[in-house]
Amino acid sequence: MEQRVRVAFVDDEAAVLGNLRRTMLAMLDEWEMAFFMTGADLLRRLNIETFDVVVADMRMPDMDGSALLDEISRLYPEMVRVILTEAAETASIFRTVGPAHIYLPKPCNPAALTQAIRSRMTLRSLMEGNEMVRLLNSISKLPSAPRLFLDLVSELRSPRSSAATVAAIIARDVAMTAELLKLTNSSYFSTSTTVSAPLQAVRILGLEIVQTLVLQLGIFKQFRGDEEMVRQIEQINAYSQALGDLAERVALAAGEPDSVAKAAHCAALLSAIGSLVLLNEKRSEYIAALETVGPDLALHEAEAARFGADHTLIGAYLLGLWGFSDVVIEAITFAGRPSHSVSIVNPVLTALHVARAVGPPFPLLPKHRAEPLPLDQGYLSDVERAGSPSSWRRAAGNVIPKESA
Repeated sequence: MEQRVRVAFVDDEAAVLGNLRRTMLAMLDEWEMAFFMTGADLLRRLNIETFDVVVADMRMPDMDGSALLDEISRLYPEMVRVILTEAAETASIFRTVGPAHIYLPKPCNPAALTQAIRSRMTLRSLMEGNEMVRLLNSISKLPSAPRLFLDLVSELRSPRSSAATVAAIIARDVAMTAELLKLTNSSYFSTSTTVSAPLQAVRILGLEIVQTLVLQLGIFKQFRGDEEMVRQIEQINAYSQALGDLAERVALAAGEPDSVAKAAHCAALLSAIGSLVLLNEKRSEYIAALETVGPDLALHEAEAARFGADHTLIGAYLLGLWGFSDVVIEAITFAGRPSHSVSIVNPVLTALHVARAVGPPFPLLPKHRAEPLPLDQGYLSDVERAGSPSSWRRAAGNVIPKESA
């Protein structure tokens, strides 16, 4: 029997906790739940037992939700952290940008909360060991290329800045794009469609809020380190941008609608974010792992052997924590091995897989070690048998860059 997920709920209103008890009864087979009226009560319990997830109200006396999640992030980084806040409390969202993984509006939608927790636990089950889980749960931001960061700051301070000019800079940096989309795709903003591009995100938030997030609250982090790592970050950004453009073209060439093409661009752009994690947090070990890649050891095998997961799964887990859609998470997780996915038809996954197979090589490997990723012909056949109207093989042939043909 699988071990149940342990979930702690914290709210100073007894009526709210009572309602949570009733609405979450259906989850008793999967979850073991405990309810606390103060953050201090939960912290005392954490001295003697553990939880996988904490769900905290923002507005509480003495220790509010932001302060509680800050403390849990410091002491128990392996816990998934969920904040519930009133829809009008934009300032509260700003305070929880760091410590919270998931933002949900109050009153809480039981289905949204259930899905948010269930999807994170599913991704966690794919990770081998707890060390990487603890590391990823503790990350609130990743380093951005210094030049792009400074360009963004300058643009935001310019009286001539616009949503388009600001978004164009953010779109060139993987870390900044992920952080911005993390915020705008949270349930707090209740957008009717998934936000898959920085320009959408900037328009939803408004330029003034973006200025506050960047210039006052430091939502983005400028990398400060040696020139070699700066070069590697820029390589990942350039590779991700090219892969995103290619995945979008593949989807359109296969006859998919624009919404799918944009989601494919988003998934491809963020598919190497796990490499940024490894560069930033485990650089010497990561470089050593890359050195072992060769004819007998593929990149994903070398990464998994060293870290218990390859960079795509690491990135997918982090983006899952940050609230990205299940379609995008599945695409990133199984981009190299789509036959392993649960879905038979996920056009975002298919577009990303094709783009990786026909697109640029992974940039951190020496050229003589950068093995091409073969098209998963069995998966493509299954997609066609499932009735997909798209012709992915023809699309792949139509978008292969001339220099790699």
